[in-house]
Amino acid sequence: MPERRLGRLEVLGAWLRLWTPPRDAVVPPVPWRALAIAGALLAAAVLAAAVLLLPGIAERRHRAGDRAREAAQRRHAEALATADREQRPRSGRGPADPGAEAPAVRRLRARAGLLAVAQGALRADALTRDAGAVHGLDCEPFPRGSAPRPPVEDLRRKAAVFQCVAVTSRFGAGTGQRGVIGIPFRLVTDFAGGRYAFCRVVPLSDRDRLTHPLPAACKKGA
Repeated sequence: MPERRLGRLEVLGAWLRLWTPPRDAVVPPVPWRALAIAGALLAAAVLAAAVLLLPGIAERRHRAGDRAREAAQRRHAEALATADREQRPRSGRGPADPGAEAPAVRRLRARAGLLAVAQGALRADALTRDAGAVHGLDCEPFPRGSAPRPPVEDLRRKAAVFQCVAVTSRFGAGTGQRGVIGIPFRLVTDFAGGRYAFCRVVPLSDRDRLTHPLPAACKKGA
């Protein structure tokens, strides 16, 4: 009986033991030497390609990382520049405390009048900040707890600093967790001089706040 010749796929299937050839078929031996040479040549080609390509890939990744860092630094610098613009002081004038020789009632009226003028100007400024409707203005002495008496009523104080929030939303009404959401400001009133200044307070990290503090006009007070 003549021997049956197998096709290439049949031979490959027999080598891989994927099928059993007929008894009369001739399966040539696996060319291990040729496969070893081909494998070595393929490994050498892969190694050569890696030597040529990997430095370029690493360089492209390095450049991409540099571009990403530079873009992040630009965005951060732009954000800080915007913070500086937003924190620029606004100032104005109002009634001045006439001094110790004037009746207390007159002095209290002038001090309250200056604070009211300053708060009105601050609220008007908040309306220009594109934060929506402003539903009120909450102010307290700054730092918190620093004034045992309201600064307006403490006739010994020539100036005062307030932390204010232009309220855009309130929450927790009727609960023990009430709070407000809004735009923070720092307000300084010079009762003796009849002047005021305020600045928006842009939230910054401690590190950025050291290099981008509030303007001096919004920090003085006693």
